[in-house]
Amino acid sequence: MFLQNATCSCVPSHSDPSECPTWVRPHRNTPAEGNTMLYAGTPPPMLVEPTPVPATPTNSLVGQQLGHFKLLKELGRGGMGTVMLAEHALIQKRVAIKVLHAHLAQDPDLVARFLSEARTLTVVQHENVVALYDLDVRDGRPYLVMEYLEGQSLAAFAKGPLSPSVVVDLLSQVCDALGAAHAHGIVHRDLKPANVFLVPGLLGRQRVKLLDFGIAKLLSRPAGLHTTEVGVLLGTPEFMAPEQCGDDVVDARTDIYAVGVLGYFLLTGRVPFAGRTAAEVLIGHLQKQPVPPHEVQPGVPPSLSRVLLRALAKRPADRFAQASDLRAALATALAPEPEPVIPGFTARVRMAGTPHSQELRCEWVGRAGLFLHTTASPPPLLSDVGFLLRLPGGELACTGQVVRHVTEEQARGWRMTPGFGVQLRDTSPAFQEALTRLKSGVRLEPPTPPPSPMQEDAVAERVLQGFRARLAGDHYAVLEVPRDATPETLRAGTQRARTALEPLKSRNLSLGQRAQLERVNERVTSALHVLGHVERRAEYDARLGNVEGVERCLSAGLTVTALENCRRRFLAENPGRDGRAAVQRLSGDALSSVGRLQEALAAYEQAVRMDPLDLEGLKRWRSLRARLRNTPTPR
Repeated sequence: MFLQNATCSCVPSHSDPSECPTWVRPHRNTPAEGNTMLYAGTPPPMLVEPTPVPATPTNSLVGQQLGHFKLLKELGRGGMGTVMLAEHALIQKRVAIKVLHAHLAQDPDLVARFLSEARTLTVVQHENVVALYDLDVRDGRPYLVMEYLEGQSLAAFAKGPLSPSVVVDLLSQVCDALGAAHAHGIVHRDLKPANVFLVPGLLGRQRVKLLDFGIAKLLSRPAGLHTTEVGVLLGTPEFMAPEQCGDDVVDARTDIYAVGVLGYFLLTGRVPFAGRTAAEVLIGHLQKQPVPPHEVQPGVPPSLSRVLLRALAKRPADRFAQASDLRAALATALAPEPEPVIPGFTARVRMAGTPHSQELRCEWVGRAGLFLHTTASPPPLLSDVGFLLRLPGGELACTGQVVRHVTEEQARGWRMTPGFGVQLRDTSPAFQEALTRLKSGVRLEPPTPPPSPMQEDAVAERVLQGFRARLAGDHYAVLEVPRDATPETLRAGTQRARTALEPLKSRNLSLGQRAQLERVNERVTSALHVLGHVERRAEYDARLGNVEGVERCLSAGLTVTALENCRRRFLAENPGRDGRAAVQRLSGDALSSVGRLQEALAAYEQAVRMDPLDLEGLKRWRSLRARLRNTPTPR
């Protein structure tokens, strides 16, 4: 039941606690944990399960001494503990002390859950995160000594839509706090207005303090550091990411989504998805698209609205990768939209992955540099790209090396358009003279034939024909090497491809052949870039399901730490694969234990094809395979 005159912290609030998913159910017949007030000012609401609790006088702790601190008064009480205002006996420093309820101190699981918040705060030390000073035990009851804050929660501060500048300032500080947590592999998972505390600062500015890491999750946690109960919905529905609603893999991008919801609420006064029940809210996160904030609140700049909508993307891969990226986008969202640039000339360029050439706006950068405007994926850095310049005096075919990429986010910050820069390759006097005349609008008389004739070169056509089929395959096909190729074989394949392609650069190719040659060179360079580096190759092989390639990476020096990092990124892109692989691995264990070794090997192989970077699965598969082949077990 609710405490008297209390409401839940959801937006909008639930009148019946049984409808509120933030209400954590009891474990082993113990009361559920509610929100606990640690700070002066407007307290966050508290929910408590109607489980009988031993009667304890409200002021039973007042006047007691915990270490050097004397307890002065109670600040708040929740299902897990009581929070007291305390003062150091010698220096009169005030702190907030959270004491676990006496009747809960006998349950090891609840004690571990209480202490997990302390461990999290110990790891995350940042000016925008509430500070933990000490942890101790008194009469069998653990307690935390924490920073005492005077101010109000963001839930109390935001009584209606806030100005975009205030919202950007608050969200930027929240991003700083989350960035510090994510750097240690910790996901908050319950970001909402009630868990953001505001301390008054200079010139009316509010300083953010992020609270309540009680359900935080460590992405790579040591055994026993933190546990959560299976089947319990953790978080606040209105602020939960789709993967959190669906019990999928949770990572830093889950908090990015919650920041998007928080920003939406602060700008518009309402959350993107609401409903009469928690189920309606969760369905909204999973299936519906939010109304853009600037359509709900006309004063919101469309640029800021676009930033929040990207943070609210359904797929984690479509959101900002990390909190610092979101913060950078927020910093530029209020800048005036750049004035459109009227192009002086264009260039016909064939971009990678497109069947036809595109006409891109260009501008000169220095004497022999060009910047080409495009929102498409640019060619790789240091690769060569062929294009046809359309200058005031006529057209001129040339080649340039890609020397710079400008992303959309960088372009917004620099008030320009995205694209890529190239340095012209041809520096001959004849080319420079022709370029100068065409730039000034003077046509060449007599017309100078373009360096690349329109008629196709027969020798080049035979070579390129052999590469066309290879380009339709993966990186191994491009280099014509097996999928378990050694580093030496990869280098030899790259050298063979370059030896075949290099003579074509000096031949009179048609524009189409020259574009194909650039494409082939680009793919060869890209294949070596990926396969020539053990970590990049391991992740690429995982996406292909190429277990033999992963084995080759391990034998080539891929460390266990690097393998685990690759696997974490792979699983973030492919959530759920580790669980399905674990089922196959357990099946293999069961089959192996009863002597059905061939079936066990098949189950292990399915497991490693599904989760190729799982070291334990690889060990079992390789060991059983060696046993059946009567060969030594590989290291």
